[in-house]
Amino acid sequence: MSFTQTIKEELCRIRLKRRDCRLAQLAGLTQTCGALRISRTPSVFYQSESAAVVRLTATLATGLYALEAAMERKEQEHRRLPLAVVTLAGADCRRLLLDTGVLSDEADGVSLVKRIPDALVSTEETRRAFLRGAFLGAGSCSDPSRGYHLEIAARTEDFAQAVAELIRQFGLGARSARRKGRPLVYLKGDDVAGFLALMGASGAALRFEDVRAEKDYRNYINRRSNCETANIDKTVTAGLLQLQAIERIEERMPLSELPAPLYEAARLRMQYPDATLQELADLAEIGKSGMNHRFARLLALAKEFEGTT
Repeated sequence: MSFTQTIKEELCRIRLKRRDCRLAQLAGLTQTCGALRISRTPSVFYQSESAAVVRLTATLATGLYALEAAMERKEQEHRRLPLAVVTLAGADCRRLLLDTGVLSDEADGVSLVKRIPDALVSTEETRRAFLRGAFLGAGSCSDPSRGYHLEIAARTEDFAQAVAELIRQFGLGARSARRKGRPLVYLKGDDVAGFLALMGASGAALRFEDVRAEKDYRNYINRRSNCETANIDKTVTAGLLQLQAIERIEERMPLSELPAPLYEAARLRMQYPDATLQELADLAEIGKSGMNHRFARLLALAKEFEGTT
């Protein structure tokens, strides 16, 4: 089961007691995966690859309106999973479409508008319910082991912008965009877990955070290991340069004739070729900067000798 399917299964188990929340969630579903079928007796049908989503839609609709629901499965030519479809028929079809913002009852007749009625999302709870319905109808989320991306496909640019604005009211960075000519709403990074929790998918949000924390820790360990490797390489390179300088000086004069501090530094480096600068400074009982200064003087002296060869 994909991560998206796991989220939707969890969301479908949420039971809403308030009628306004159930209507708001049904509106989110209707605006994303519902469609009007015009015939002698108009009907509304919903389709999804998730049977749980379709069953939930039928339960919400028949609980709110005088409708009959007929469910079926349809094979998809280019997809592995079949589509679950529910068709709603009855006298209240028109009322459902008006209430959910798909139709508008104007003075000159009924028109197709597809908007989010303000009264439908007037409270925080109804906004959560509407967004939950929209995700159930047309949402997807990448597995956190591969990336942090969540999106909701939209049928119109206006709807995408309206959904993005609803999400931003909860302090999340939702944006609208187009992919292959189709509008959508998307979130990335930390906002994905925030949106999952907002909809009520607490289990999915926790799994998302667990995987992300594990990945972040693994990346930290890798960065630290790379840094330590780089420091080791730097120490080895510096040590080799210092040994080469000491050998060059020794070719021109006995090391014992060096000033005492430089002689001590040269002797310690020859004795401990793999030691770090700090380790040599500790052996000499001086500061790291002091030891660094001594080696700088040895390198400069070796360069002088090289120039007089």
